Order: sequence, then structure tokens, then C-alpha cells
Amino acid sequence: MKIFLGTLIFIATLFPLSSASAVLLQQGEVLFNVDPATLKISIDEVVVNNPQQAQKVSELRNSPTQANWRWPDRRIQITATANGNDLRLTISSARPQTLNWFSMPSHFSMLQLPIGEGSRIPLDNAEWMAYLTSELSGLDTNFDLKLPFWGLEKYGKTYSWLLLSPFSNQVSFTKASNQLMMKSSHEFNQFNQQHSFDVLLHAGITPLSGAIRYREYLQQSGQFSSLNDKIATAPEGKKLIGATHIYLWGNTLLAQEDVKNWPGLIGFLQSEAGAGLWQNIVPEDQKTMQQLQRREPEGWQKHSLTEAINRALVALVPLGSTPDKPSFLVAQQQQAVKVQQLAQQLLGNFLVPAEEWGPGLSETVINSLHQAGLSRLWLGTDNWTAAFMHPQAVKLAKRAGYLVASYDSYDTGIPQGLNDSWLTAQLPGEITEKCAIVRADGTKKPGFGGQGYYLNPGCVLPFSQIRMRELTRLAGLNSLFLDVDGTGMVSDDYQPAHPTSAAQMAADRNARMAWFSNTLKLPLGSEDGNAVTARHIMFAHGMETWGFGWSDKDMRHNKKSPYYLGAWWPSAQPAAFFTPATVKPRYRSVVFDPRYRLPLYQAVFHDSVITTHHWTFDNLKFSDVKTTRALLSQLYNTPPLFNLSRSTLKARLPDIIKADDSFRVLHQVLWDKALTGFRWLDRDGWVQQTTFSDGSMLTANFGDRAFNGIAAQTLRANLADGRNLDFRQE
Repeated sequence: MKIFLGTLIFIATLFPLSSASAVLLQQGEVLFNVDPATLKISIDEVVVNNPQQAQKVSELRNSPTQANWRWPDRRIQITATANGNDLRLTISSARPQTLNWFSMPSHFSMLQLPIGEGSRIPLDNAEWMAYLTSELSGLDTNFDLKLPFWGLEKYGKTYSWLLLSPFSNQVSFTKASNQLMMKSSHEFNQFNQQHSFDVLLHAGITPLSGAIRYREYLQQSGQFSSLNDKIATAPEGKKLIGATHIYLWGNTLLAQEDVKNWPGLIGFLQSEAGAGLWQNIVPEDQKTMQQLQRREPEGWQKHSLTEAINRALVALVPLGSTPDKPSFLVAQQQQAVKVQQLAQQLLGNFLVPAEEWGPGLSETVINSLHQAGLSRLWLGTDNWTAAFMHPQAVKLAKRAGYLVASYDSYDTGIPQGLNDSWLTAQLPGEITEKCAIVRADGTKKPGFGGQGYYLNPGCVLPFSQIRMRELTRLAGLNSLFLDVDGTGMVSDDYQPAHPTSAAQMAADRNARMAWFSNTLKLPLGSEDGNAVTARHIMFAHGMETWGFGWSDKDMRHNKKSPYYLGAWWPSAQPAAFFTPATVKPRYRSVVFDPRYRLPLYQAVFHDSVITTHHWTFDNLKFSDVKTTRALLSQLYNTPPLFNLSRSTLKARLPDIIKADDSFRVLHQVLWDKALTGFRWLDRDGWVQQTTFSDGSMLTANFGDRAFNGIAAQTLRANLADGRNLDFRQE
């Protein structure tokens, strides 16, 4: 028999085949049937990849566990290797080209996609079909998919396609005859052509088998770091265990609550002594004050007038520096000190004591949170000016055991004078020009919102290291939120001075985050926490509820729509973040319906990255799915996130306390445990259970009636230490 097999290999080598019979590969119980000409693949007679366009095959060689062959007309080399429940495809190209390699067979009933935390999509669902084809077609597997894989379900089995080469891939969705079509392609180009394209097909028997296999791959390839590992590097990260995440809004000096004598203040501003401030108040606000005739303003007027006074104070204290000067950040900190002194000198008689000042990050808010029994909190500000304006509040928060962070970013650079309030984008002009990403057509890639340019992270790395170190020192921060780096948003950069592949750009983002953690030894977070950029962050915002509906006019522009999110004003309490809205039916289904959710991300990263909502969609943003979102977070053991201002403290504090109470007790037990299992306990999918590596089980009843003793809208925790706890959502 050995002689006969050797003769077959010899013949295949001598005579290139225009078509080739399927090869059978097996190393274990799973049998893989692969057609070398079309990449049609079956597992135990279940077709898991439709045939692609047939190619001429040559140099086919195979053993029981491996086959390799060439497509000479495409100059492509392919190897297929079976190992237990896995089939690994390794594809190399000798020239730039796009390879259409995957097409979803029509007989599958469910599709798993890691958009956000994870979705399990019935392929006959009209809402999902419309959403995928209209809003998600053209996915990048490193950016749009939070984990670079997808799964197909049939007969209780899950067939998962893990992209071990996660870059330069696209997934597209179309509809034909009311049937969802899904395809994927890989681009070989000048940046990645020297590397193979590797895919792992895994056959599993549980809904989380693909995610768990991907976790194993990351661990085996040295790409996984646990929270324990990260805390060993940055010990302050222990404060994230059981911590609710809160954004404190407002980066000005004064809040409307800081004015104790409005009539006196308004009179002073119109006097000779207040002339300097008065001249820097816009005519509209001057008119309002004149009409008040020293009367107490209405509540809605106080917002506007307080902002006017804050702007006037800053206008009287010139910055004295520009983004091109090394002193730019120091100058901002010094300006903040002078603004404080000026306010005390001119307005102190009309204000509460200076130590109480501040619209968000303030002693008043910090003391209220601490007195409410909130012992573990991550507190973020929308930019570092708040910390410069209120250093005493930063110190108080740290004494209370909290983490205090600022938002920072190095993704977009803009010219001076274009939008000077966008502090993170105020980079030296030379860096913005030199580090701008260049597209294949030779043009520079426009930055966020079309302003300035997107920047190459490797090129900006030296500058970002200097600013991050200086920022944390000057502001007294013990954490940082670094926007975009954790999203996996990367591209090829054709800039002749620094040509960079998408893979290298992800490595450079990781290098920036690793430098921060390893050098400054503070807990770092970022947006989303995509798999390709998750290794060096402890927390991420945008996974539990991801940013959706960015192009939806009703959500973003139509002020008369019930789905309108709100304006980005006032700065201390933007309506877009604070005003409750309802969710459009499509998004209520595809984003929030628990029957379509699957904890794929948590199955990979629960004990590595603490994830929560996108900051635009906090726990209170959507009134109609508030309970469902809270239960999902509890089921996955992810923290709540709230937007908070001094003006909303009283109204929001009860919700914060309740969410914190239930999260903290569970996370302190489960933070270092892997999420190992998930199942539905009822036929319709309203009762769901997660299992963790210590044996703890969390069961959520999303339904409107009790189930096996678990009340509706309730989570039951059966912990490994013997405790059984119920958490009811009202």
C-alpha cells in the first residue's frame, strides 16, 4: 500500500492536473474533505465552504493529515493540515492579488459574528438580513469584527473560521432570493505578500467553541495576557476589580451650582470692575444679563451664562504657547492655575468656596460618591483640562481609592486654528504633516470628521510617549483612556518615508499601549478592545454596547425624532450623553435583543480585558432597553458605565449605587476567571446561563414570567464559594 501511495504522489508531480479529486484529511475523529481546485470543504459530509471558481491544480501531494498543491495560473501555493478538530489552511501568493476564498453555504441556520460582544444571527431573520446588507457589508476582520472569526451552526454543531491572519480581509453580505449571502476575500499586496494567509477551521459542539479555540490560539502563540499579568506590571489596576466606570462631564472651572449670588454676579459683570470679563462675553449672553436686571436667572439660562463666564475668564489669561512648542502642555496647566486665581480675585464674593468648584470633577461630586459607599470607581474626563482646573478633586479621588483618568488620543492631527478646543488633535504641525497616513492613490487620509489627517501610530510614537508621561504627571492621573488604539482600526500606509502595513500599524498601536503600561505602570484603557489590540489594555469602552447607527439620520440629526440622541451641548452636560432616548426597532432587535446575543468576546477575554459600554451609550441612555442591558452586563460580568455631572448627581446616584452593588460583589469573585460556557435554559432563548472556570454560574431571566424559581427580570448567581444571590432589575 505504501508503494501505491508513493506512485500516486509521483504521478501528481509529473502531470499537473487541470482538476483534482477531493483529498480526505484526518488526525482524530473529524474528517475533512477538501477540493484543491475550488476550496470546497466538508466536515463529516457537512459542506462548510461553497466551491470558489475552479483553478488548475498542480503539484498535489497529500498524506493522511496534510495536502499541499499549487494554482499555477494564480501563482498561489496552498497547504491544508488536519489536527484533531482543526483544519489549517496556509495560502501564499507570489504576486499581488485578491483571493476570494470563502462563501457561506445556504443550508446553515445560524451565523455567529463578533460584532460588539457577539451576535448569533438567525439567517432567515428579515431585520438581521437588512442590517447586514445595508450597514455591515464590507467588514474589516481586524476592525469591524471584534474577534477575527465567524461561526456557522447546524445540527447542534458549530463550525468556526478563525482568521489567524486577521488583516487585509473583507467580509461582504448580499441578499439573493431572500437568502443571505456571505463571502470573504483576502488581499495580497506589496505590504503582506511575503507572508502567508492562514485560516483555522474548527469543528466544535458548543456555541462558544470557536471563541474558546481562538483563546487557546492566542495563549499558545504568546498573544494573550491575563489581568493578573497586567496588574503585576501596573499594580494600580487592582482598583478596577469591582469598579463601576463613570465619565465626569465638564472641563471648565465653574459649575452653575458654584454661583451663590447670581444677582450680585450679574451686577458686578456690568460694572467698571467687571469690564474685562464683560468685554469677553458674547452679545447674546450680555443681552440676557441686561434683561435680567439683577434677577435670578432661570435654570436653563444658568447653563449658558456659566459657560459664558468660564470662557471670559480663560480669554483674560492668554495661553502663551502653541502645539509646536514643547511647553504647550505645561502652558495649559499654568493657564488653568491662573484662571483659578483670577476667578477667586474677581468673583470670589459671589461664589461658593473655591475647593467646591467644578461641574463634574469636583470635591462635591467625589465626596458624594464616596459617602454613597462607592468604594471602587474608574473616573474619566472628556479631556485633561478638567484635571488641570481641579487638581484638589483629583487628589481627593485618589485618596478615596478611585482611578482618575483623562481621555487622550493620537489618531488625528489638525492644523492650528481649525478646532483649537479639540485638544488631543493639537500636535506639532511637523508631526501632523510627516506622520499623515497616505492612501494608495497618493492622497493623505482625512482625519476624524474629515478634519486634518489620520496619523501613523509608529511615526507618532516618540511624541505620544513624551505627552503621555507629561500629562499623567502634570494632571496627577493614575489611569488613562487612549482612544482608537484599542479598536484595531489600521490600514496600509503608502507614505514613502514610512511605508507601513496594516499588521505593522496594529503592532505600533500595541507598542504605544505596552510602553504606557510598562513604563508608567498605570492601568490603561481604550475604545472597543479588539482582539488584535487588546494585549496591553486592562479595560475597554465600546464592547458591551458598541457605537451603532452612526449614519442614521433620525438618531444623529432629526431633532423631532423620538430616536434623536441629542445635541452635544451644554459642555458640562451634553444632551447626546444625558438625555434619554428610545431605540429604533431595527437596533432594538440586532443590538439589544438578548436572544441574538452571545458572549463570544467574554469567552476569549473575560479575565484579560474589562469591557463595558461605549461612552455615548451609558446605562441610562436608552429608556426602553435599560433592564435588558443591565441583565446582559450582569450575565457577562461586565461593569456598568454612567455619564455624570454635578447637576445630575442627585437624579443619577440611586441608579449608580444599585448597579455598583450587584456588579462589585460578583466581579470581585469572577474577575480572574475565564468564561467557559453558555447555554439557553428555555426554548425561546429568554433564560440564559454563563459558566466560569471556577464553576460559578450566572443565570439571567430576560422574560416576563418566573422560570424555575428565578423571577422575571432577575439574575441568579450560584457562586463556587456556595453563595446563591438574586439581583432583581426594576
